Amino acid sequence: MQLSHKGGRRSGLFGPSTASLPAFSSLSPRAEESDLTLRPSCTLGPEAAIAADAPSPTVLARCSATQDIRQRCSDPCLPGGGAPTEGENRKVSTDSSSRKETQLSPEWSTLRKRTEDARADCHGLPPTPQVHMGACFSKVFNGCPLKIHCAVTWILPKTRDQYLILGAEEGIYTLNLNELHEDTLEKMLPQRCTWLYVMNNVLMSVSGKSSQLFSHSLPALFEQRGALQKKTSSLSLNTSRFTERISSRKFAISVKIPDTKGCKRCSVARNPYTDSTFLCGAVPSGLVLLLWYEPLQKFMHLKHIAMKLPDSLQIFELLVLVSDEFPQLCVGVRDCSNGKRPHSQQLQFDIIELNSTPTSAPDSGALGAVQVTQMDRDTVLIALEKTVKIVNLRGFPSKELAAEMLFDFPIETLVCLQDSVLAFWKHGLKGRSFHSNEVTQEITDESRVFRVLGTNRDIILQSTPTDEPSALSNLYILTGHESSY
Repeated sequence: MQLSHKGGRRSGLFGPSTASLPAFSSLSPRAEESDLTLRPSCTLGPEAAIAADAPSPTVLARCSATQDIRQRCSDPCLPGGGAPTEGENRKVSTDSSSRKETQLSPEWSTLRKRTEDARADCHGLPPTPQVHMGACFSKVFNGCPLKIHCAVTWILPKTRDQYLILGAEEGIYTLNLNELHEDTLEKMLPQRCTWLYVMNNVLMSVSGKSSQLFSHSLPALFEQRGALQKKTSSLSLNTSRFTERISSRKFAISVKIPDTKGCKRCSVARNPYTDSTFLCGAVPSGLVLLLWYEPLQKFMHLKHIAMKLPDSLQIFELLVLVSDEFPQLCVGVRDCSNGKRPHSQQLQFDIIELNSTPTSAPDSGALGAVQVTQMDRDTVLIALEKTVKIVNLRGFPSKELAAEMLFDFPIETLVCLQDSVLAFWKHGLKGRSFHSNEVTQEITDESRVFRVLGTNRDIILQSTPTDEPSALSNLYILTGHESSY
């Protein structure tokens, strides 16, 4: 691993008045560590050339600017109606017209569309055609030494460059996807990180030795890093250190979310009916529910639910109901068919109600579900080892889509596309159509072990040699998959 100092070229636009939550304490990155960079063990050759569609960031859900956060905290009976604004846009393929498309409700369709103007304005990976059976792993970094837990992508507003952000044991690192020829990972924050999520230009993370939830201003972090890099290459007065120490907390770039120490799971969901985005975290004392507040560009504290959670939280997924303002939290799935035939099976979700004040949590589901994902208003996908079941919110098999999909490998991660689902396993992926159950995508490479690092906006993967798990890893972004959103 080669460490180097790079000139300050990054900058960002950010208003100090929106840099932090007023009641949160600040976390400032150490100046001596913020300019460290990582280089790969070898340069990408022609065979690793990147050809990928560079999805742009999307403007996610927001609560109404005219609705004060205090009213939302005190009034659990807010109206749930209203048409959604243009939310997390998703791209919809227009080809393959002969195949039946999944009919999503109008509110949920806004989550799956992506504006072409925003995509064209992004400086990231070059576009690649999206065709049937066209999925491929586009390598973006070779020989990464980091122990990575999670990854997201984001676009710096000032330059429109797309960045890959990695959360690792060694800290939070960034890779400019518009400058892959430099083959450089730059350290943004030194704290250990296990979870990442980007909301507009705010990075939410579970980081630090105490695994606490943090909120970071991404444009301000990039601007600060550029200023620190310039400072190290030129003379500066010592009085600048004094100015940094007395800066008001409201200008803090990274802030702690109160009462979230020991956070072990997080889930984010947008309610398309009320146009609100929620973040729920599992902490030792129970659950913390946050609401995104658009005027301040922050997640604000809504409520703390004191309760004992199951020891194992393999499933931790927010589910949205039309009738409820707050989502429900699913912590497991169990079988309640009582020996009935498989196609008449009903599944039961282990639910924690966030609209009321629950006193206890259900035990983790007996089926050992790998993942639960809500696709539409009344459609939920459940991964069970080698099977994907599609049910409604009451647990009954879907009548419009294939009720069950069988795979020949243990499923590790599910990703929903517009008309199909991608199931990832340790040696690749396979996609199946929601309607015909036919294979739509397939990648298999038994010489390497793949792991999904992130699926928000872009699908990011890591791989290591099968016969050498401790070797340096490669990083990829999945491209060319048809009808992604």
